[in-house]
Amino acid sequence: MVFTFLITQVFLQMLCHFKFGLFVYFAAFTVIVLLFCTSSYQKLEVFQLKRCR
Repeated sequence: MVFTFLITQVFLQMLCHFKFGLFVYFAAFTVIVLLFCTSSYQKLEVFQLKRCR
């Protein structure tokens, strides 16, 4: 609960100061996470992905 409050306060401060830079920050974060996830899933075979469900 405390971390949620802190993240909210930091996000609002970032929004006020960065404006468009905040969009670039989250876009870069999304691309990094996407690359990490796709690289880890490339090592799995198709039948292993079906079994995970």
